[in-house]
Amino acid sequence: MFAFLLLAMLALAGRLTYIQLKKGEQLGIRADSQQQGYQRQVAVRGTIYDRRGRILAGTHIVPSVYGDPVMIYDNMATAESVSAIISEPPRPIFEKLEQAAAKKSRFVFLARGVDVEAADSLMTIRRKRGNGLFDGIGIQYEPKRTYTTGTVAGHVLGAVNIDGEGIEGIELYYDKVLRGKDGREAFIRDAAGRKIWLIKDQCRPPVDGKHIILSIDRVIQQFTQRILGQTCEYYKAESGTAVVMDPKTGDILAMAVWPEVDPNAFGNTAAEIRRNRAITDPFEPGSIFKPFIAAHALQDGVTQLGESIYCHNGAYTVGRRTLHDAHGYGYLTFQEVVSKSSNIGMAILGQRMGNGKLYEAVRAFGFGQRSGVDLRGEAPGIVLPLKRWTDYSTMSIPMGQEIACTSLQLANAFAALANEGQLLKPRIFRGAIDENGLLIDERIEPELINQAVTPEIARTMVLDVLRLTVTSGTGKRADVPGYQVFGKTGTAQIAKSTGGGKGHYEENAYVGSFLGGAPASDPQIVVSVNIRRPNRRIGYYGGTVAAPAVKEIIRAYFEYMHIPPFEDPNEKEEVKNVGGFDTTAE
Repeated sequence: MFAFLLLAMLALAGRLTYIQLKKGEQLGIRADSQQQGYQRQVAVRGTIYDRRGRILAGTHIVPSVYGDPVMIYDNMATAESVSAIISEPPRPIFEKLEQAAAKKSRFVFLARGVDVEAADSLMTIRRKRGNGLFDGIGIQYEPKRTYTTGTVAGHVLGAVNIDGEGIEGIELYYDKVLRGKDGREAFIRDAAGRKIWLIKDQCRPPVDGKHIILSIDRVIQQFTQRILGQTCEYYKAESGTAVVMDPKTGDILAMAVWPEVDPNAFGNTAAEIRRNRAITDPFEPGSIFKPFIAAHALQDGVTQLGESIYCHNGAYTVGRRTLHDAHGYGYLTFQEVVSKSSNIGMAILGQRMGNGKLYEAVRAFGFGQRSGVDLRGEAPGIVLPLKRWTDYSTMSIPMGQEIACTSLQLANAFAALANEGQLLKPRIFRGAIDENGLLIDERIEPELINQAVTPEIARTMVLDVLRLTVTSGTGKRADVPGYQVFGKTGTAQIAKSTGGGKGHYEENAYVGSFLGGAPASDPQIVVSVNIRRPNRRIGYYGGTVAAPAVKEIIRAYFEYMHIPPFEDPNEKEEVKNVGGFDTTAE
């Protein structure tokens, strides 16, 4: 008997030695997977604030239901039981469990962002019932992104996906700053998968994301979107954009796109609507481009204030090409060429400058290159290399043809004229707030890109030329009495997607635009409004469809900023209230 027991013990010891040496590591891993559990501790995404500290995007914690397929013996029965409690269809839950089981995964989300009461009921029922249907079912709390103002600044903010990763707009550009770093919780669990105690040396706390501050002002964004939307709806336009900037800093105060998008339902919105057209869609600008060429014509000395330019009574023939004006003008002063938007007068200035000088003027204002704004997907616009310019280009470029630019590029170039010729990098990010509440990466100083024209030329254009456009030219509908509005109208045909050649413009398809700013004596704001494909029967000229929108945005801005009208004996009309707009600062 002793010999038999000794042999049995030796055989058992040999078997244990074999298991330990040959299969020990593999079995240890299996034991750990059964006894130990790991749960991701999701970092809370940082908040996005407007320039006055008002929340544009925040995060709150919601429960999500997960499953461990190894602990579930009947996937369909469990799916039906869970679905009855959380009011979700059973089929998707069953399929997720089946797919996870096939991959031998120990964790799969069954429903994200469920109702809090439903999650509590699920856990209560799991604790009370012993039939095993809810073994392996658990609740994990995770952050959910919420955009507190709905569609306000929707195209700027962008959105995050179901896992809290930025996919568009500011959320994408500053994803690494906002997202933070996830942690991990390790624990010992019982046979039913319930936590017994934490394994502290294997736990890693999450690091929440940083908060960021934008240059956007929520109130300015609100009334800009409302005015743009009302304009587009009235003129039955395909789309519209509006950009509001502080010319002295380059701060973007508002960037609006119509149709609007709600980041809270971003995934349910068509890609065509989600696109931020203010930076992604270049278009041929037409007459709103004339001030930039005119400014360089002054600077280059090919003309001067007060010079009379013969505009050939509305028809100017050069070779096989004949240019036309909307009205037949004889002699116009340089200022009137711009304020009355004479194509012929601008073409003559282009001939005097030549293609080399014209190209320098275009590039000096930043056209043909990205502005560098902190948003993905910005288009550089279209400016052909100088070697591809022709004699047609000499007359087309001054009229805003043969090139394409975005709404933001136009607003930024116009801001350069309003800022003594200094072209600044447009700014939408102002700073970040770390986990200790300290302001970091603050951007206070404007970033100079280029001196587009001299300060003297810029002031002359604003005070003596662009102001005249509003008081007696094509931009009269943009005037706000008491605030010295200056600006330029533009009505451009939409080029066919097939490109050049004779008749390469779409029939009866236009972009009506207006660039405006105020006050001319000390510009505080510039606004670009572009209305794409307005109904031609209602109105399509820039002075008709876009100028009134700029007027209302400027009017609302000065009332919101509590800046009273400037005393001007020549302007008697009182500034009216901005009806219907939320101009209450918080």
